[in-house]
Amino acid sequence: MPPKKVTTSKTSSAPVKPKGTTTKTPAKKPDSQKDASTLSAAEAAADAPPPMPPVTTMSMKGLTRLAEEANSKDPKKWPLVIDLQGNVGTFFKYRDANVLQAEIPGDLHANKIRRALLGALRYGKPFVLDMESHDIRKVEIVNDVEKNLLDSLLDKTILEDERYLTLVKDEDEKEYHNSAYYAIDRFSFVVITTNPSPNTHIAARMTCFQVE
Repeated sequence: MPPKKVTTSKTSSAPVKPKGTTTKTPAKKPDSQKDASTLSAAEAAADAPPPMPPVTTMSMKGLTRLAEEANSKDPKKWPLVIDLQGNVGTFFKYRDANVLQAEIPGDLHANKIRRALLGALRYGKPFVLDMESHDIRKVEIVNDVEKNLLDSLLDKTILEDERYLTLVKDEDEKEYHNSAYYAIDRFSFVVITTNPSPNTHIAARMTCFQVE
């Protein structure tokens, strides 16, 4: 009797997938290095200094009309004075202005800034920050008095809706608590620098003059 043939079942060479499971494709990892470089570039662009605005030349005598000259050029901006000779701060001291100097220890202390600013607002005087050879971006120190105070100074919103009264403290004289005692229509804010190429983060937000 011939031997029986052994029959074999054909099977696929591919592995059998267990029932009820699916094969997941690994998620593609984000290119974190690329994202970081893109973010750094965006941040760098945001912090890039703006161009230097036009500078108007004036004489020392012309400083008596500085606020009016700045207002005529752009009523939304205060004047920045480039003072190569270092005499403008002294000029303002003799013009009954409240002048604070970066070189004098304690002059840029928060409470001294607050009192000088309030006094200038109340009596309608110039409030002058003489930064001398310091980087004028140091004027941001006024934010130690109150958050975003520099912004409200530079864009003049401090003069709107009695905004300046937020600077008043309980220990201040009673007249400071009443807006009727303030001569804000005569108030002005001035920054002085001896640097011929001042930081444009601040300069671009002001009307620039250079004293001959």
